[in-house]
Amino acid sequence: NRLSYLLSTLKCGKVKESFCNTIDNINSIKWKKLSYIIYLIPKGTPRPRAGKFGVFYVKGAKDNKKLFRQFIDSQKDIQLITTAVKLECVSYLPIPNSMNWVEKVLSEMGLIRPITIPDFDNLVKTYTDMMKDSLLYDDSLIIEGTSKKYYSVKPRVEINLWYADRYDCKFNENKILKKGCK
Repeated sequence: NRLSYLLSTLKCGKVKESFCNTIDNINSIKWKKLSYIIYLIPKGTPRPRAGKFGVFYVKGAKDNKKLFRQFIDSQKDIQLITTAVKLECVSYLPIPNSMNWVEKVLSEMGLIRPITIPDFDNLVKTYTDMMKDSLLYDDSLIIEGTSKKYYSVKPRVEINLWYADRYDCKFNENKILKKGCK
């Protein structure tokens, strides 16, 4: 395979040993978990609008960020995350009144799922944008993510984050440090 070939081209035993140590270091990264439930009706991020003087804005984004900032400030021992993040966003949309009672029960059980707007990616964008600067240094830290949509009589958004306990390499650490964070 390609990796075996590349390793076989290394002539110096110390370089090969250093490389293997780096792999072991990356594989030993621990992932810490944070979970939040936000009780509100899930909404997708609207399209950006042109404001005065040609400046674009997203309606409601400022209020969402302020709300999440207040929530984070009320928590204890939460520090700004600056390492790689894996995200799961589970949105529970209100059960439509037009469903019959069988469909409503099946929806609450998770057997009938929403196939209407908001789009799953717009849902995630709303909540990752909310977290930026208060929980996440930047939403570009998210390396992996899922978005799931369900119906429920109790609309809400459940957010699960797993973040690395350290950087996987100096390159990534330096990128964050150059941005003035840490």
